[in-house]
Amino acid sequence: MKENIPLNSQYKQLLNEVLPATFTKPVRFNHCFNRIILDWLFQDIWYNHLNKSKTAISQLDFIHLQKMIERMEQWLQNPDLLFEDNRKSLAWRKSKSILEKQ
Repeated sequence: MKENIPLNSQYKQLLNEVLPATFTKPVRFNHCFNRIILDWLFQDIWYNHLNKSKTAISQLDFIHLQKMIERMEQWLQNPDLLFEDNRKSLAWRKSKSILEKQ
C-alpha cells in the first residue's frame, strides 16, 4: 500500500479540506463526501463491498483511489455531478432500508 501514499494524501486533502470549503449544500461534512464517493465507486452501499471493521481507505487499491480522486475533481468542476451522486447514494440506502423492513 506504500505506493498509495501520495494518492492517500490527495484523497484526504480533497475530502477534509477542499470539498468542505467548496460546498455547503446539500452536503458539507467530510463523512458525507466520503459516503457519496465510496457509494459512487461501488455503485452501491460501500460497506456491502468492504469490511466495515476496517477503514475503507485502507482496503482500496491504487485504481480505486485514482478513480475517486478524479470523480471528486469532477465535482469541483461540475457540482451537479456531486448532487446526482448524492441522490444515488441516498437512493441505494433507502432501498436497503426498505428491504430490511420487509
